[in-house]
Parts: sequence; structure tokens; C-alpha cells
Amino acid sequence: MKSILNKILLIFTICTLLITIIGSIAGIILFNTASNTSIFIKENSKPIYIYDDKETLISSDSLYYEYCSIQEVSPEIIHAVISIEDKDFYTHPGISIPRIFSSIYQNMKNGSIISGASTITQQYIKNTYFTNEKTFSRKINEIAYALELEKKYTKDQIMEAYLNTVLFGSNIYGIKMAARYYFNKSPKEITTNEAAILAGMIQLPNHYNPLRNPEAATTRKNLVLRRMWEENYITEEKYNELIKIPAKDIVQKGFTNTKITYLTPYFDYLFSSLPQNSDTITSIYTYLDTDIQKTLYSIMNNDYKLFNDDDLNCAIVVLDNETYGVKAIAGNRSYNQRVISYASDVLLQPGSTIKPLLDYAPAIEYLNYNPATIIWDEEYTYKNGTKLKNYDNQYLGAITLRKALSDSRNIPAVKLFNQVGYERAFQFVEKLGIEKKDTIYEADAIGGTTTGYTLLSLANAYQGFANLGYYKKAVPYQKIQYDLTSYVNDTPAKLVMKPTTAYLINSMLHDVFKGSTFDQKNTYMMAKTGQTNFDQATIKKYHLPWNATKDSLLIAYTKDMTIGVWVGYEKISDGKFLDYYKKNIPRSIMKLLLDTFAKKGQYYEEIEGINKSYITIYDNQAYLAKDYGYYEYFLEGTQPLTYPNYEIRA
Repeated sequence: MKSILNKILLIFTICTLLITIIGSIAGIILFNTASNTSIFIKENSKPIYIYDDKETLISSDSLYYEYCSIQEVSPEIIHAVISIEDKDFYTHPGISIPRIFSSIYQNMKNGSIISGASTITQQYIKNTYFTNEKTFSRKINEIAYALELEKKYTKDQIMEAYLNTVLFGSNIYGIKMAARYYFNKSPKEITTNEAAILAGMIQLPNHYNPLRNPEAATTRKNLVLRRMWEENYITEEKYNELIKIPAKDIVQKGFTNTKITYLTPYFDYLFSSLPQNSDTITSIYTYLDTDIQKTLYSIMNNDYKLFNDDDLNCAIVVLDNETYGVKAIAGNRSYNQRVISYASDVLLQPGSTIKPLLDYAPAIEYLNYNPATIIWDEEYTYKNGTKLKNYDNQYLGAITLRKALSDSRNIPAVKLFNQVGYERAFQFVEKLGIEKKDTIYEADAIGGTTTGYTLLSLANAYQGFANLGYYKKAVPYQKIQYDLTSYVNDTPAKLVMKPTTAYLINSMLHDVFKGSTFDQKNTYMMAKTGQTNFDQATIKKYHLPWNATKDSLLIAYTKDMTIGVWVGYEKISDGKFLDYYKKNIPRSIMKLLLDTFAKKGQYYEEIEGINKSYITIYDNQAYLAKDYGYYEYFLEGTQPLTYPNYEIRA
């Protein structure tokens, strides 16, 4: 029975192939009657229309592109592209009959529409003349155009046209811009390893982007190199030499952007974060707030005179808590060059900004702790024997969780982390988009992670508090319109913690700047700062003060918006550290943005499951207070029920 079905499938496949060829001939006739417009695209012929949060068109020229002739292209690039994409490019007539036959057979076997088998000529035709619709008629026309194109133009002309229409990640189109963007070189200067990276990106440009995903880019690069070796473009010795070099060590800085506007950082982030889809994008509706983005641009250009050192770098993200949309973003003060984004790409040590997420919220969620729960701030030694200190080298004894968090004490944070348990603590933050590390240390509790998190992911995680337990990954796009389909970002947020947990964290984080010059007078604000320090070897090498600050972070939020700010130096050098003024710059940026853009009168109503009691702390325990007390919030059922017995103690 199985052999009969295979024979039927084979006959059907052959008939389909014949129909395809006949259709191709018909397509050629149609093609010959079409206009004789040149195949070469010297300008972007398919603009992408981008709209802001009010659906106002803000750009149709957001792509990086510059035309490149084949004479400007290194042979290494051509060899790499041919090896991985179409090894018979210089010998086939535009299509590959064996590949088409194999593709038809496999697709019929799987019950799907024709896909795959595309030569470079066909890929160019698809990129230029057609949509990505997967139908027999489109494939037939694609084959027809490819055959006719090969008759009218030389292989070098087709290769030139192809290399000028390929997407190389984010919004980088064409080989000339790609060579400049990733390697600060002309295409003529590209080496074998660099060519392998570029050729490898063609299949999935964003996934194999060496800046955003260096490990995947390295794996793909090495596959391209292997194909080049198999096709005799490189020797086995050279192959073995080149595969040892990771992609992150090959990319270079220095790309100069000649089209700088206040929108550039947002567009760069937008295109690098788009979901993988082979269809052609026609328009993107974003969450961009142009007023906030302009302000970020002014901050980075130092129009507000916040930076007293041109080498001091900064990153800022602004999120909408209702939509989980990215309202504005700026990842580096060096806008005029291709530089990595400290907002969305660089993994930063979070410092104390991790404490509410990894220590305090899990303790409330799983252990039913309250802001008035007592914890001892005392001498403490890590399990490996290292002595842990607070920022002020002091111990406060028995203090409440509210005091411990608002004052950012290290020892209580580590104690909570241990009481909750490493695994459970990280299970909690994983639901907020914070990835669990392969190896966990006690120092993770206070931000001493060996890897880190992006500023964007930290701000996004805090939205779980702002939205009383609900979380969704923040993205810059509301809707993406493709040539045939569309994607709408309408996935609902998930409840990832008890609303009462978020409510109590908000109450404690409201105290961080309460009554200070950075507080908000007309709305309810929560915030957490974080700083990182240099190790002793670095301090000695670069002649830094013993208490020099390396990075300064801040996450602040109101009911409607969340802000993340980082300030630091990109490179460690003599005398470069954050002094008292510099490490407080994030606070000034926070106040500027919230004063200008936060909605007024945004407060949280008391929610079910929370009890408000008038208490006093006596003998290291919370009691109801008759006088000289203060109001505190408790999880329902855990509030004090008795008054202190002063007489017995006396």
C-alpha cells in the first residue's frame, strides 16, 4: 500500500513540475510584453511607512542604503554568498531543476505550497517584483522572470542587483551599507571571516546579527566557511583557522550615520526588534511618543547641561504601562556612529535595582512578609567566607523591610534571597522577563551577577509592579503591515504575581525619594537606584578612589509610565569614574522626564487583600499603636492584633 502511495505521489509531483514549466513559458511571454525598466535598484523602491502613537506618518525613509557596483565588491563576499545560497549560480540558467524537483516532492509530501529551491536570481526577483505569497502562480511567475532575466543580463549584473537588495539585519540594506555598518570598511576590503558573517545573515538577518546575537552569528559564520571550504574557495587550513574566531571579535565600530535625527535611535531599535518574518514590510505603527523622543535626543546632546564629561555615556528607556509599548529610547550618546545600545543590547550589572525583583517581592509573594516584617541588619559573611558590607559600612540592627529596601541595605537583601531560596526567587523573576543564570551566587541578590540584564528588560520587569502584578514584554510596534498579512501586538498581559505583592512593593518604593527634591508633587512615584563598583585590581590599575562608582542605574515609575536610566563610561581608563555628581545624573533625568510627561493625579486605590493598620515597632515586633505610631500596610490576616505590653517589659 505504501509503495502505491509513493508512486501516486511521484506521478503527481512530475505532473506538477510539467505544469510549472508550462506556466513558466507562459510567464515568459507575459514578461516579454512588460516594460523594459532596468532591474537595478539604485534607490529604495519599497519605502516602509512608519507612524507614531497617534498614527501620524513620521517617516518613509528609515533605511540605511547606498548603491554598490560589482567592481566594489570583494571576491570573498561573492564566494561566501554563492557557497551558502546558490553554489551553482554561475552555471544554471536562473533556476535549478534538481532543486525545484526536490522541493516540489518534499512540499507535496508535507501537503504544503511550493517553497524553497530559490536560486539567487529567483531571490532577487522575489525581493524586487513580487510579494512573499506562497502560491503556485507566484512561484511560476518567479521562475519565468528568472529565466528571462538570465537571458537579458550577465551573471555579474544579476549578482550586483541582488547584493543591493539584501537585508542585513535591522534596517541595513545592501552590501555596501552592511560592510560599513558592521566592519567600518568598503565591500572591497572585506575579509573571508567578515564575508562569512554577512553571507550568513541573508537567511535570517536579525537572528544572525553579530551585534545582537553573536553566538548564533558565530555558528552561522562557521557553516558558511565550511561551505566555502567544500566549494574550494578556501583551504582546510584556513577554514580551521577562521572558525576559531568568534563573531564578536570581528565586528568593528565606526559606522558614520549621515542621516541623524532624533528618530534614529528609535528606528535602530525598532528594526532590530521586529519579529522574524520573510514577508515584505509596508508600514509599521509604533508606540513612539515624538515629544519624549525629542527630549531624550536633547538630553543625550547635552542641551540640558547634565553631563560634565563628553566621554560620559548614557541610556534611557521610557515605557507606557498601559500598552507595554516603548514610547522612547536612546541607547548611546554617540549618535553619529554605529554604536552598541546600552538600552537594549548591553547586559548591565543591575546593582540594587534587582533587589525589589529578586529579594523583596518573592519574600512577600511566598513567605507572606510585610513592610513591617523585622529583619536583622548585622555582620554577615557569604557562604564562601567573603564578608558582606552595606554601602555605609554600618549595621542598623533590627529594621523593617520598608527601611531595609528604601535605604538599600545589602545584608537584609541577601538574607531574604536565602530565605526564599535561589530557585524560587529566580522562578519569580523569570515570569517578569529576567532570565535565570546558569550559575547562581548569593551576590546575585544585590546585583553582583556575572552577566547582567539590559536596561530595557529591567524597566519592563518593573512594569509588573506598576500594573499590580500584570506583565507583558514591551515592544516598540503596535501593528506591522506586510504586503500580504499583518501582525497586531494584542496579546493580553499575564498575571505573574499577586496584586497584593505589587501593591506592597509600590508602597515601599514610594519612600525612596519621598520628600526629596526628586519626588513628584502631583502624582504617586516609585523608584529604585542601583550602583556598581570596581574591583580592587581595577581600582589599583587605573588609580581610582577606593569607593569609586562604575555604573549608576535608576528605574522609576508612576501608574502610567516607567523610566529606566543608566550612566557610566564605555571604557575603563585612568581617572574615569562616577563621582557624587555623575552618579546622581540619572535622578536629574528622571525628574526632568516625570515633571514633563507623567500624568498628574495617578494614585493607587487600596486593593482587596490589603489591610492598613496604625502600628508601632516595639521589642523588634509590630504591634497596634494607641499613639506615637504610623500607618502601615499588611497582607490581610497578617496585621498585628494586640498592643505592646510595656509593663511586663519594664
